[in-house]
Amino acid sequence: MELRQLITLRTINEKGSFTGAAAELGYTQSTVTSHIQALEQFVGVPIFDRMGRKVVLTDVGKRLMEHATVMLQEYERIQNLHLENGEITGEIKIGAPESMTVYHLDKILKTFREQYPHVKISLLNINCYDVQNQLISSEIDVGFMLIRSLKKDINRMKLKEEELVLVGSPEKISTFDHINNGSWNECLITNEKGCSYRTDFENYLREKHIELAHNMELWSIEAIKRCVMSGLGIGFLPLVTVEKEIKDKRLAVISYPDPIAPMPLYVGHHKDKWVSPAIKNFLKVVNHYFSRVTI
Repeated sequence: MELRQLITLRTINEKGSFTGAAAELGYTQSTVTSHIQALEQFVGVPIFDRMGRKVVLTDVGKRLMEHATVMLQEYERIQNLHLENGEITGEIKIGAPESMTVYHLDKILKTFREQYPHVKISLLNINCYDVQNQLISSEIDVGFMLIRSLKKDINRMKLKEEELVLVGSPEKISTFDHINNGSWNECLITNEKGCSYRTDFENYLREKHIELAHNMELWSIEAIKRCVMSGLGIGFLPLVTVEKEIKDKRLAVISYPDPIAPMPLYVGHHKDKWVSPAIKNFLKVVNHYFSRVTI
């Protein structure tokens, strides 16, 4: 078993295919295949199931991936020993929801790249619960989560409280008053299931015994805002994502009783993961950014 074979294993798992791993690592597909065959010969059983063009880890493959992750972290730690007081290199894999990426992370990444140009950054946009799960499985190094509770395996730093607002086009400002016997003749335009603030609002409606006439699920906050501004329905979003539209009077905040409390925004990493110099300095940039924006 060789270190490069474990790197190939990790890359296939991340990319979901031998072809994707070959492109990422600059190998031929036959080289990637030979690496995996060597590992399978070493452990004595298959480590991937072939599902058409996609490959997934077998149970043994998953256990091997856990050990490989630890070994590769140790390799990275040794690789960075001489950099404690010198130039920072390495890679950071970041997971974040769309609201964090569009309205905060672009500025953070710009600052970080200016200070540490030799650090490779990978960014994955996923919902907050998936961020948490991928931190625990070590698929990502750092995660941003707009979420009310975190699992104990995650070391976290609270960055701010994100206010959540119900919005509609200006003519819908009194729409909440038009509920009849728990029936609300309105369309909620929202993002994917598993989004933390969508879940909050759906729980609120359930507790108040309110049923909406329609529900429209879209792929991005920008798409949601455009549909809400056109009068197609209402949206429940972090204030940071709609501040400009409210100021320009293209959207209006809709008042509703017992409003939902602001949601904490965290940055975190697995509690057992080695915090490399690159990750350590990235977290410093994040903390500095939010210490300024929340003043």
